[in-house]
Amino acid sequence: MARTVEFTQDSLLLHLDGLTSVAALKRQVEIPYSAIQSVTIEDFNVSLLQFRVGTSIADIREGRFLLTDRWSFISYENHNDVVVLKLNHHEFENVVFQIHNPEEVKTRILEHVARA
Repeated sequence: MARTVEFTQDSLLLHLDGLTSVAALKRQVEIPYSAIQSVTIEDFNVSLLQFRVGTSIADIREGRFLLTDRWSFISYENHNDVVVLKLNHHEFENVVFQIHNPEEVKTRILEHVARA
């Protein structure tokens, strides 16, 4: 998978590599722990017709999507069991991404948010 999560002292860094970063038009998203309102793992299916700056092909969604009046950043090849971060005071309303071990990543994010 072309996504990795890095935990720094103050923020989570979502790194995108290879074709994933090309399709998303972004290599990294930085999210301060203080901006994270909630963390869930869910099915997050976005319509192919949704307004976007990025890529929508089959079940692949990469880039910025206008789901409400604010942008969301989405990066997945399969909309099932993705990590969904709901944010406050950030350029994105949501950051949604697919990763190999979503439960473990969710637990680690919540640990960092609790310390922030």
